[in-house]
Amino acid sequence: MARKRKKAGAISENKFAIIFVTGVVLSVAIIIGVKVNSIKQELAKRESYNQKVIEELESEDERSKKLEEQRKYVQTDSYIIEMAREKLGLVFPDEIAIKAEK
Repeated sequence: MARKRKKAGAISENKFAIIFVTGVVLSVAIIIGVKVNSIKQELAKRESYNQKVIEELESEDERSKKLEEQRKYVQTDSYIIEMAREKLGLVFPDEIAIKAEK
């Protein structure tokens, strides 16, 4: 009978250990699942931010190209002549300037 009691006590201790280990494993699995979900949300936010930055970069690149083209045009003779006519009212020596009456 003493052996049966020892055996029964050992089995109940094993059941308790199995339940305890199972509880710990489930707790760790839940914690990891929550953490993975949190990391996925953070990754989605960062991906959205990265896409926004890429769009801004492309927009600024286009703007830079336009400004470079304008800079080159401003240095041409045709631009200088156009501005001299518009702003200063200048004409070439062989041209006749005609002003409209107001």
